Amino acid sequence: MNNEPNYDYFPSLETDRLKLRPLVVEDVNFFFRLLTDPRVTQYTMDEPLLDCGQAGDLIQFYLGPGGKTENRWTIMHKEDGRLIGTCGLHKWDQQYMRAEIGCDLSPDYWGRGYMTEALQVAIRNGFERMKLNRIEAIVYIKNSPSIRLLERLGFQREGTLRDYYYLNGKFHDQYIFSLLQKEVKSQKGKAHNCDFTI
Repeated sequence: MNNEPNYDYFPSLETDRLKLRPLVVEDVNFFFRLLTDPRVTQYTMDEPLLDCGQAGDLIQFYLGPGGKTENRWTIMHKEDGRLIGTCGLHKWDQQYMRAEIGCDLSPDYWGRGYMTEALQVAIRNGFERMKLNRIEAIVYIKNSPSIRLLERLGFQREGTLRDYYYLNGKFHDQYIFSLLQKEVKSQKGKAHNCDFTI
């Protein structure tokens, strides 16, 4: 099994305040704490992790072989070196030049623009290095913070995926959002001196 991130397509990235580096096995304790916080996981539509072994298995999934269609960066706060969240581009379909974006952030860092900053460079990496034409996001319809985040980044809501997830004996609707490369090229402006144009 290949246990090294694909640095050709998913290198370390930086913004003014953050460093994004590929998730590694040594992040297992942080990853477990993050993904067992109910404030973080309430809208992920995944079963909560039960132990560090499951967190390790999830990391191995991101590091695994198979054409490297999955990626996750660990987000580090430059000022104090603390790990504060993760984000990534996954379900990468190279033939159709599209991928899906996802993220999670420690509640201690909510409301400060960190995830906007992180996703800007992740999106730029997707369009420039991965040559994506389309980035999608699937969001639980009650997840207002993530919906606002996507709208700030220029994503457009395309519709509702009815009964898309099944969890705890219930089906749940999801919104699908997308951002196209041509839309990003037409955007002007910066956030935290991180150029969002390509």
